[in-house]
Amino acid sequence: MTVASFNFFLNESYLLDSSYLSDSPLPVFKTFQDILKENLTVLFVLFVFLGLVLIVWFYLKYKKRKIPEVETEVFSDPYEDALIAIADLQKKSSHLNPKPLLFKLSEILRVYVERLFLFPAMELTGEEFMREIASHSFFDDDFESLLKDFVSRGDRIKYSEETIDEQETKNLLNSALQFVKEANAKFEQEKKAEMLAEKK
Repeated sequence: MTVASFNFFLNESYLLDSSYLSDSPLPVFKTFQDILKENLTVLFVLFVFLGLVLIVWFYLKYKKRKIPEVETEVFSDPYEDALIAIADLQKKSSHLNPKPLLFKLSEILRVYVERLFLFPAMELTGEEFMREIASHSFFDDDFESLLKDFVSRGDRIKYSEETIDEQETKNLLNSALQFVKEANAKFEQEKKAEMLAEKK
């Protein structure tokens, strides 16, 4: 070692400090670009992973929106439904005008007949409805006359300026209730007869 080199070491005081770790690297300042380049692979993998997570999330969200909700059809008895609807209408009869009440009562009867005998009662006019009833083997003269009287009185009130009093409103409600009960009794009787015939 030359004298100049030895003098250089003597002038550098930290080299004689026993606590200084001579093998530790000196701190090096790195720019953001350098750090980015060194971790490019890790960042790329991270961004790809996040992208895949977002794609899956959007796909599941879109798929959930597209799937139609399947409505579970709950069976209900046409007879019970008609009784409940008429009873509800009887409670409200004092607060309803005659025309809206008759429209609702007519709808209840038509829905009941439609569900019981599977023909489009709601789509028919009063005359067409009565013709369909007259041609059906289930309805005898008593049923036909009861229903015909209800339909004719109802249509007369619904489509004219004629008004009815509270007593006539009750009569129409009772007439509709009677028809539903008698039709159901006959329907159940015929069903039992058919079941007995099948067993023989």
